[in-house]
Amino acid sequence: MTDIDDRYRRLLGLLKEIAHVNAAKTALEWDMETKMPAAAGEARGAVMGTLASIAHAKLVSSEFEDAIAPLAELHRRGLLSADDPGRAIVGLAWKGFDRARKLPTAFVAELESLCVSSHHVWAEARKASDWGAFLPNLSRIIDMKREEARLVGFDASPYDALIEPFEPGMTTTKVAVVLGDLASFLSGFVRRIAGSRAAFDPSASRIAMPSARQGSLCRGVASALGFDFDGGRLDEAAHPFMTRLHPGDIRLVTRYDEANLADCLYSVIHEAGHGMYEQGLPDDLYGTPAGEAASYGLHESQSRLWENMVGRSLPFCRWLKSTSGMAFSADERRFWRSINAVTPSLIRVDADEVTYNLHVCLRFGIERDLIEGTLDPKDVPSAWNAGMRDLLGVDVPDDARGALQDVHWSGGAFGYFPSYAIGNLYAAQLYAAAKEAVPGLEDGYARGEFAPLLAWLRGNVHRHGSLMSADDIVRRATGSGLDAGPFTAYLESKFTEIYGL
Repeated sequence: MTDIDDRYRRLLGLLKEIAHVNAAKTALEWDMETKMPAAAGEARGAVMGTLASIAHAKLVSSEFEDAIAPLAELHRRGLLSADDPGRAIVGLAWKGFDRARKLPTAFVAELESLCVSSHHVWAEARKASDWGAFLPNLSRIIDMKREEARLVGFDASPYDALIEPFEPGMTTTKVAVVLGDLASFLSGFVRRIAGSRAAFDPSASRIAMPSARQGSLCRGVASALGFDFDGGRLDEAAHPFMTRLHPGDIRLVTRYDEANLADCLYSVIHEAGHGMYEQGLPDDLYGTPAGEAASYGLHESQSRLWENMVGRSLPFCRWLKSTSGMAFSADERRFWRSINAVTPSLIRVDADEVTYNLHVCLRFGIERDLIEGTLDPKDVPSAWNAGMRDLLGVDVPDDARGALQDVHWSGGAFGYFPSYAIGNLYAAQLYAAAKEAVPGLEDGYARGEFAPLLAWLRGNVHRHGSLMSADDIVRRATGSGLDAGPFTAYLESKFTEIYGL
C-alpha cells in the first residue's frame, strides 16, 4: 500500500466517524420534533452542541488535515481520475474541511446550542403570535450567522457564504435574478387566473377521516410510489419533514387534520419524494460527501415532482379514488380541480403551485436584507406584511400566520429558502425529460404504475449522489442547467386546462 493509499483509507475512516456523530445528532433532532418533552429543550441544546463540536473538531483536526492535504494537492493538479469516486470525495471533503477550519469549534457549539434552544422559544412565540418573544433569540442568531459569513469569507454579499452550503456555486446575485424573473411571470399569471370565470367546489378536496386511518392510507400511498418502509417510518409532528440517519433509516414526519385528508396526504407524498431520493443515493459512498444529495434544490426537486407533478395530476387522482376505498365527495375530476385551485394564501406550506414561489421570493428578500444589515430584525413583521400585500395581495392578520410561521430561522438555516424555488425549476426540467424518455408515463399513474418514473430518477439523478454538481446532474439528464422555461411551460399547460384560460 502506497502512502497515498494509506492517507485515502484514513480519510474515509475519519469521514465515516464524522458521519456517525452527525447521525446521532440527527436522531436527537428527530426526537426533538416528535417525542421530546418541552422542558428538555435547554438540556437537548447542550447535548447537540457537544455533538456538533465533536464532529467539527474531528473535521478540523490535524489528523484529518494530514490525511487529506496531499490528496487535495493531487486533486488541484488534476492528477486524480475523473472517473474515480475518490476524486469527488477528496474535492468535496477538502471544501468542507477548508470551510470548517475557519470556524472555531467553540463558535460552532455555541451556534448549535443557541439554535436548538431557540426552537422552543420560536414554537411558544408562534403559539402566542408574539414576535417580541422570539426577537432576542433571532437577533443573536443573525449576529452569529453574519459572523459565520465573515469567518468563511465571501466575494460580494455575506449572504453568498450562507447560500453555499445549500446550493454550491449559487450566489445572491444569481438567486435575485432567477427569483425576480420568476416573480414577474407568476404575478402576471396569477392575475390571469384571477380573471377566469371557472367555478370551483373547494369542498371537493376536503375529505374528513380519522388520524389513524389517514396514517394507514398515507403509508400505503407512499409505499405504492416507491418508498421502502423496511428502511423508513412515518411519524407525527407539528411541522412535516424528512430526515436521514442512514440510507437504511429514513424518517418521514407528517401532521393530521381530521377534517382534511389532503393536508396529510400531500405532505406525506412530498416527504416520501425526499425519502426516495435518500434511499436511492449510492450505498457504497455512505459516510462520504459524495454520497450525499448534490444540493438542497435538487433534493427539493424530488419532493415537489412527486407531490405536484405526480400527486396532483388527474391520472393519480383516478388511481387514488379507485384504490383507496374512500368515499369521495366528488368525482376525481372535481377533486383534481379542487386540489389544484390557485388561491393566494398566508401559509407557505399550504400554498398552491402557482403562488408558492412568491412566498419564497418574500423570504429570500428578507433574509438577504437581514444578513446584509439593511433590515433590523424588529422590523421583519412590517416588511413581511408589506411583501405579502405586494406579492400576493394578502393582508396578514397576526405574526403566527406571518413572520413566525416557518421554523427555519430558529434553526439558523439562513440561505435555505432559495432552494425551494430552485427545486421547483429543477423538478419541471426533470419531469419534462422523464415524460419524453418514458412514453405513456402519466397514463400509467391511473393504473398505479409509478415504478417507471422512480427508475428513471434513480438512473438519472439519485445514483450520482454528489459525484457531480446539481447543475451538471440536471444538465446531463435534461440537456440544460437551471432553466425556468420548463416550469413556466408546465404551469401554463396545466392551469390553462384547469381554468380555461
